[in-house]
Amino acid sequence: MPDEEYENGFIATSRAAKDLADAGVKVNLGAHGQLQGLGAHWELWMLQQGGMTTHEALRAATLNGAEYLGMGKEIGSLEAGKLADLIVLDANPLDNIKNSEHVKYTMVNGRLYDAATLAEIGNYEKQPGKFWWENSKTASAFDWHEGTNTRIEGIAGEHCTCSH
Repeated sequence: MPDEEYENGFIATSRAAKDLADAGVKVNLGAHGQLQGLGAHWELWMLQQGGMTTHEALRAATLNGAEYLGMGKEIGSLEAGKLADLIVLDANPLDNIKNSEHVKYTMVNGRLYDAATLAEIGNYEKQPGKFWWENSKTASAFDWHEGTNTRIEGIAGEHCTCSH
């Protein structure tokens, strides 16, 4: 991408998020599912590139969103009595924001998983099942998939994916 486009798009957006935060707006991290959740890391790093401190960016990724949803007393930070889906990192993101990608463990609903293997560890030892792409046929674990034709044949041989 040309530097000008980078500065006028990505960096300008990052700086605007910082300006909003400085004005008292609670900026929240928001990302889509790009490549196994990588978008959340990119957005976190972007917030810092726009001028937020590492702590401000991490807060935007955690407590700000919980408070926005009205659930700041239940989730969003590690405190006694709060629910906690969390990640454990191998490196401190306060030292370098890009350390957010060094995930060692993930805890969901009180169950701990090894991030590298997705094996459940701790209270319940359980190896993960196969992903759909590891099966011998495309999604053969779902018998309904093999007979599904998602392409609709239209009138006079036209192909259509909508209803008329």
